[in-house]
Amino acid sequence: MQLFLESILKQCLDILESNSGSILLLDKNNQDIVVRVARGARSASILGERIKLGQGISGMVAQSKQAMLVEDVRTNTIVKEICRTKNYRTHSFLSVPLMYDGFLLGVLNVTEKASGQPFSIKELSFISAIACCAAGTIDRIVASEHLEKQLECFKNSTAVSNFAAAVSHELNNPLDGALRYNKLALMHAQDNEIIHEYLMETRSGLKRMEGIIRSLMQLSFSGNRNKHTISRAQVDINQVIKQAIDFYKHETAYRQIEIKTDFAERLPEIKDCGLQQIFLNCIKNSIDSIERDGQISITSTYSNNMINIDFIDSGKGIPADLKQRIFDPFFTTKLKGQGLGLAIVKEIIDCYKGSIEMENLSQGGVKFIFKIPIGDIA
Repeated sequence: MQLFLESILKQCLDILESNSGSILLLDKNNQDIVVRVARGARSASILGERIKLGQGISGMVAQSKQAMLVEDVRTNTIVKEICRTKNYRTHSFLSVPLMYDGFLLGVLNVTEKASGQPFSIKELSFISAIACCAAGTIDRIVASEHLEKQLECFKNSTAVSNFAAAVSHELNNPLDGALRYNKLALMHAQDNEIIHEYLMETRSGLKRMEGIIRSLMQLSFSGNRNKHTISRAQVDINQVIKQAIDFYKHETAYRQIEIKTDFAERLPEIKDCGLQQIFLNCIKNSIDSIERDGQISITSTYSNNMINIDFIDSGKGIPADLKQRIFDPFFTTKLKGQGLGLAIVKEIIDCYKGSIEMENLSQGGVKFIFKIPIGDIA
């Protein structure tokens, strides 16, 4: 959210050639608006400042849900008594509400035009259009963040799989419709660079939500395997690993990542309870950790009625203080990750009544050891 708000504010100030501005978002719990991003001489001192609805210019705009253009605060009888004029080097400003579907999300302010001239009606219309586009993305980001927080509360609960399935089902259809309409809007906005850009920002947010829903569906499947129609066919785990490697062969070739294998011969076949998902997630995590020029080593052995898979990569490893959390749903150190990959892996291993061990290597990288007993699936 923070990066998106900073980007919105920067582009507004750049286009309107202004030196100062801020974006405040509504805190629904306290019915305040809170300064989330700011630029200008006082930006550091006002971050986090809370303003009651109706208090000051921003509070007035938030309460009325009406945009405001002040050409000169010194002569505007409506606002001069409540505006802190000493805070402005120039005396004209724009303040517009961030509205989505009739609901207030916050306020966008632009002040201190570099030329010293007052803002115009045209500029007010322009910033109002930007605010309208931005509000849709803000609403989706807020909804996504709220969903992630809600699900975090369920991460250690047996209800998480049922909850994930319900949420995925409810969100998938409207999200698909939103993406289709976004695509149509983009086709009609080619000539308007600003609108096109913000539609692309909206699409980025929608795609992120699509990824979260896809991961939720995978988590739901892994947590309720006995309730889903799956083949549970007898499979050769070595062949499953080879298929996962083949899936990423173009990406590993492009990144110059070598995958070495050492498979035991004639491993006993086991029922498939989502094995490929384990190795797809592990290979993807290793690719992300290595980034470029590295090695992944996968070894399979069999002893004492147990299949053992050693999975080693030459990536960055996992900080010691995070080792206990890597299998928690929605925990991730990636900027664009959903944090469900290893949670799904653990669910599948639990299905086999198996175990996972993880250790950082002294030479760098990480080693995962998967132990899968031969026997009945949980």
